[in-house]
Amino acid sequence: MSAVAFECKSLGFSCEWALRADTPREVVDRVRDHLRCAHNTPELSAEILRKVESAIHPV
Repeated sequence: MSAVAFECKSLGFSCEWALRADTPREVVDRVRDHLRCAHNTPELSAEILRKVESAIHPV
C-alpha cells in the first residue's frame, strides 16, 4: 500500500498541521492525538472520524 496524507485544515480548522503515514489507521491515531493537544478536542466523534477518513488521500 502506498503512503497516505492528511491536512488538519480539511476539518475546517485554521491549522497548517499535516502528516504522511503508511496507513489510514495510523492517520486516524495521529489525528486523534493532534486534535486532543492542539484543538482541545478530547474525543473523536463519529462525525469528525468520518471527515478524517474522507480527507485521507494517497501521496
